Amino acid sequence: MRTFLRVAYEIARKDLVLEVRSKRVLNTAVVFALLVVVVFAFGFAQSFVDLGTVGSGALWIAFVFAGTFGVVQGAAVEDEDGALDGLLLAPVDRSAVYVGKVASSTVFVTGVALLTLAFVGVFLDYSPTVATLPALVGVVVAASFGFSAAGVVLALLTVKSRIRELLLPMLLVPLVVPVLLAGISLTRRLGTAEPLASWVVLLLAYDGVLFLAGFATFDYVVEG
Repeated sequence: MRTFLRVAYEIARKDLVLEVRSKRVLNTAVVFALLVVVVFAFGFAQSFVDLGTVGSGALWIAFVFAGTFGVVQGAAVEDEDGALDGLLLAPVDRSAVYVGKVASSTVFVTGVALLTLAFVGVFLDYSPTVATLPALVGVVVAASFGFSAAGVVLALLTVKSRIRELLLPMLLVPLVVPVLLAGISLTRRLGTAEPLASWVVLLLAYDGVLFLAGFATFDYVVEG
């Protein structure tokens, strides 16, 4: 178990160090998220009295597109120069590779989502209260984990395709709809008297399903 966790940690650290040095994925994803928020600010904000609804919508739409771009490019990096083949030839448990990549992807998607939240606060005047901010961050992290658990497997499955940028969203977005619905609903209900328990259970349970499915199928996906 200790070796497993060590391998997962090193994989996650490698991905994050490469991204910090190159910033080729982060910069593009952040610019894209900013563009989504600006479009919402100038295209929809004037039509809604409740800017919180517009702000939460912009947050999760940017989350989907920026997150999808991130997992696509993350898989493309592993495909370059046979990097993924080198990982698979290493005498380590391949499931640890999956766990490490899910961890790094979760950190990346969470970071982009939190930056998007800052953009939403600036352009759409959507600012959660101090009391609800930790819960909102928790929702974002949980949603990022579920998104990454499915996205890593599907990105590696489609990495060889010439239309991976089109194919991955077609496969990934329908699969993570429950995660997105739970995230949107929880974001809207935080700070109100509406019940949250059912949506929290749905989000955490579906995250678990996606992670276990990815954990079980990762070896078969990379072998193919």
